[in-house]
Amino acid sequence: MIGLMGAMEEEISLFKEYATITKTKSFAGMKFYQGQIDDNDVVLVKCGIGKVHAAVSTQILIDKFDVDEIILAGLAGAVVPYLQQGDIVMANFLVQHDVDLTAFGRRRGEVPSVGRMLESDPGMLKRMNDAYDEVFGGRSNRPQMVVGTIVSGDSFISDKGTISGLQREFGAVAAEMEGAAVAQVCQMNSRPFVVIRTISDNASDDAKDQFVSNLDMAPINTFAMIRRYIAAEVAVPV
Repeated sequence: MIGLMGAMEEEISLFKEYATITKTKSFAGMKFYQGQIDDNDVVLVKCGIGKVHAAVSTQILIDKFDVDEIILAGLAGAVVPYLQQGDIVMANFLVQHDVDLTAFGRRRGEVPSVGRMLESDPGMLKRMNDAYDEVFGGRSNRPQMVVGTIVSGDSFISDKGTISGLQREFGAVAAEMEGAAVAQVCQMNSRPFVVIRTISDNASDDAKDQFVSNLDMAPINTFAMIRRYIAAEVAVPV
């Protein structure tokens, strides 16, 4: 069973429309939609914005539904100049950029007993890369797809100084507010995961307006990739 997560309704809307929903359950004020996509069992959840919401919903997916793997999809802000709105970023590593225990001799972003750079499942990354090639390969207008470090924190990034700091400290390519929390919970529970994001803004002074104007495009490219990924999962021999 695959857990599919998005922070906002726009980030999971296409999945809900396409899936055959058979059950709806509520935990911690969140609705979990259980059903199938392309003959594969899935659980969909709008977790809410921020790391706490993401962490709670991830643990519920594991404890209440015993999902085999988790996919977090949605929007992110670019922190490198070569990414444009509509491009896709998959995280090979995630880090909580707002965790700061440097006063105790730890590197910024390091969580005691957990680590600093949390790694996505390599097998899931490979299969999602294959899904991108199958969906967009050969298209002249295909979105760029980049694999790199995504940073997460409980703040919306909208200034150039912060962007420069995230690039220097973490080698970040994109910023958002949930991914590293999902990564930490999955790592603590030995569950494979991947985070895939569509670029909505460039995290600059007008990032808020860019983000709002691009909400509707949030699921389009990632939906196509994840649907192909799920279909391929069905085809893999047990």
